[in-house]
Amino acid sequence: MLYFTENKHDCTGCGACMAACPKNCISMQKDKEGFMYPVASDACIHCGRCQRVCPLQNTREAAAEDEFAQRAFCAVTRNQSVWQRSASGGAFTEICRAFGDSDTIICGAAWDGLRVHHICVEGVEAIAPLCKSKYVASDTENTFAEIKAYLKAGRKVIFCGTPCQVAGLKRSVGKGSDNLLCIDLICHGVGSPDVFMACMQSIGEQFSATVQSYEFRAKRPAYESDHIQKIDTGNGRQLYLVNDPYIQLFLKQNCLRPSCGQNCRFRCEQRQGDITIADFKGLTDVFPNLLGNKRNYSSVIFNTPKGYSLLLALQKSMTMYPCAIADIKKHNPLFYRQTWFSVTRDAFFEAFRTDPHRTIEQYTKPAQVQNISWKRRIWMLLPQAVRRELLHRIKRGGGGN
Repeated sequence: MLYFTENKHDCTGCGACMAACPKNCISMQKDKEGFMYPVASDACIHCGRCQRVCPLQNTREAAAEDEFAQRAFCAVTRNQSVWQRSASGGAFTEICRAFGDSDTIICGAAWDGLRVHHICVEGVEAIAPLCKSKYVASDTENTFAEIKAYLKAGRKVIFCGTPCQVAGLKRSVGKGSDNLLCIDLICHGVGSPDVFMACMQSIGEQFSATVQSYEFRAKRPAYESDHIQKIDTGNGRQLYLVNDPYIQLFLKQNCLRPSCGQNCRFRCEQRQGDITIADFKGLTDVFPNLLGNKRNYSSVIFNTPKGYSLLLALQKSMTMYPCAIADIKKHNPLFYRQTWFSVTRDAFFEAFRTDPHRTIEQYTKPAQVQNISWKRRIWMLLPQAVRRELLHRIKRGGGGN
């Protein structure tokens, strides 16, 4: 067996090497931290194709579209049901509708129980499993090879993933296909699937139940603009959690892949996707007129002419406000640079490998159930204009004159 990477900072686990292998001798195997890495069997002929498609072993070639002046927008869908099933403002769904149709192949991350993996679906109306955020490392499985076959057959394809996954796909399928639209994310990093599963067990023990499904950033009625996690324990029982153990570990960067965090080489203004999407941070600082708006919005950044060509179609289905790239950089710096990294990450995994349950208890606090107060319920029943005026008064110090 041949292990490709001695330094695990140099592998994102995108799977491009596996898709490129002419002998199908490369498989993605889990390491002790729960992340997938390529391993070649003795059938390897050392042809070098895996190295040529690796996004970390090759710099991005300059292209004419790299000179395209990025354009950024704050956007929200006009379709309430689309917004409800989205993590932010519904940008992913509306982009798919603008580029695709019932024959288009859409590939993105989906749940399989409590496991996250990339799947391909056919037609825009089938994308519901691909919506919502999943802050766990996704196994791309055989999707790169599938996408290459679809493109060769003349099908339109939309791929959504982390910037490193998009980079791997683009190197895997080759240069410039007009039928391929790539969407990347402003990425915090990806967490260990093994740590996630251990945290689900911890939550289950805390609430004397088995976690059957999990939803990041759930939108709860009467608490719509706050991001909390929802778990389903079966028999119709659902719990909305605040600051559960996995979220604590993820936000503190204690459970991220080695190629993420300080080692990510894709946190740069030169994006991999035709379009970049994310939650729009600093909403009311950039757009004070949206103060009191109970919906969260998406950042939509057009990085290529192909992406920008969808603007007119998106303006028909979304409310879009132009903003400066500087606004994105100020409020969401992961768009273009490193921020900080956890100095306890390696110590966490060292302890986790020995005793997962005890380590989670040591590094986190128990999950809290989100309860909606009667004050909050009344607040959400007030008309938006009334809420906005009250918030303006509070910001001015409570004066009414």
